Amino acid sequence: MASGYRVLTKSRFRSSTVWIGWNATAAHLSQQLPPSPRTHGQTLSPMETPGGMSCHTWARWLKEITVSFLNVPGAQLYYDVSGEGLPLVFVHGAGANSTVFFQQVAHFNKQYRVICLDMRGFGRSYADPESFHPRQFSEDLARILDVEVDGPVVAVCQSMGAWAGLPLAVREPDRFHALVLSGSPTPAYGPHHKVLEVVSERFRRVAAGEKVPPQDLGFSEHFVREHPELIALYQMLARMNQKLDLSTITDPELRLMPEHFIDYQIPTLVMGGLQNKLLGPNTHMVAASCIPGAQAYTFTESGHSSYFEEPEHYNRVVEEFLHANGHAPSNKE
Repeated sequence: MASGYRVLTKSRFRSSTVWIGWNATAAHLSQQLPPSPRTHGQTLSPMETPGGMSCHTWARWLKEITVSFLNVPGAQLYYDVSGEGLPLVFVHGAGANSTVFFQQVAHFNKQYRVICLDMRGFGRSYADPESFHPRQFSEDLARILDVEVDGPVVAVCQSMGAWAGLPLAVREPDRFHALVLSGSPTPAYGPHHKVLEVVSERFRRVAAGEKVPPQDLGFSEHFVREHPELIALYQMLARMNQKLDLSTITDPELRLMPEHFIDYQIPTLVMGGLQNKLLGPNTHMVAASCIPGAQAYTFTESGHSSYFEEPEHYNRVVEEFLHANGHAPSNKE
């Protein structure tokens, strides 16, 4: 563990007897509200499992999960770990928090060791608002990796999460086997960064309490029309977050310029949705062109949050990318 950083608490639960309340929305949209970040679990009888699932079904979904809080300068970070195998880290965007990856966790923790973190100020992680700045994201990710892994990982970073994964990959490439960036302009600087002004403006409106249509936050028209319950879930997750100033994500100090990528060799996949009204349909293509060797993939049927709108398709693309780069799981169920 890195000097000066401390795991505040770590608890392990087995799913047949314990419900992690803030993950209850996962597969069947339980109506439970998330408990305090300091409440780690609640024992329920088999008849009280979330969403009315049988105990065995719930056990298969959740398996065994370890939840932890890590103290770092200016913040307390929450993360959870489930499954065994190659470490696969998910880093969320500005619209929600780590729980939004429930459809990825349920898929990948069967064959990988899945680590999901709440970025500082999001979900169950706390941030000092006076010192908060996106420059801290990559350091936060590094500190969690210091605690939880002994070697390289694969990181999947959504939107704002790219400001955690890509700078760390550039700075410390030995930490990564591969990197997936989705729904993001990424910090790789280019003409596409003009879209960050639009993003900052829309999230300022959200933070001010203004009702912003889901389509303006990047959801596709048909998803909003056909899945109002999932839009409601996403909005509930967003309300768990602190109100923080994210406009500083456009600060020049965060830009990764061509000279930063001179020795970059990490296999990288940049993905985006064609129906993304927040970033536009081609931003991910331009972002990929700014990262040496990066591949690009387009989801034609979804918008900014393809992992949420079409999870089976998204999971398959990520899985194929991992396999193509030699990171297939050693044991299959």
